[in-house]
Amino acid sequence: MNAVWTSVGPLYSALEEFLAARIWGKPTDLPKGAAMAVAKGDTIIAAVLFNNYQPEAGTVEITAASDSALWLSRAMLWEMFSYAFGQLKCQSVILRADPANERLRRVATGYGFTRHELPNLRGKGKPEAIYILTDDAWRGNGFHRENANG
Repeated sequence: MNAVWTSVGPLYSALEEFLAARIWGKPTDLPKGAAMAVAKGDTIIAAVLFNNYQPEAGTVEITAASDSALWLSRAMLWEMFSYAFGQLKCQSVILRADPANERLRRVATGYGFTRHELPNLRGKGKPEAIYILTDDAWRGNGFHRENANG
């Protein structure tokens, strides 16, 4: 598997469609940002969108979806978060999700995200889970010791 980065053009449009179809089940206007495609051969199996970058605050939001759990390797996690914490110099990455998504909860909290549930963010009576990964938690999570020296 390999990662391909884009922020414009046909690949970016394809990633927007990929994310919208898998998260909301329909086309939707996604915020613009940098996107990472994970491909197996010529087939996109996952996409990650980095948006709402706030350099003054040192934060960026991510949205991700996949067709296979196999994409979420240590190498791809390093690729994703070294972009946010290395290139963008963020101090926090923010992920918004359905609070009922238990698989995401296990993966995110195991990786070092803290989880906060906020009421009514998905509509009246519908909470949203906000996951936050700080740069310190990312560097200290033990998943990337092979990259400890850069």
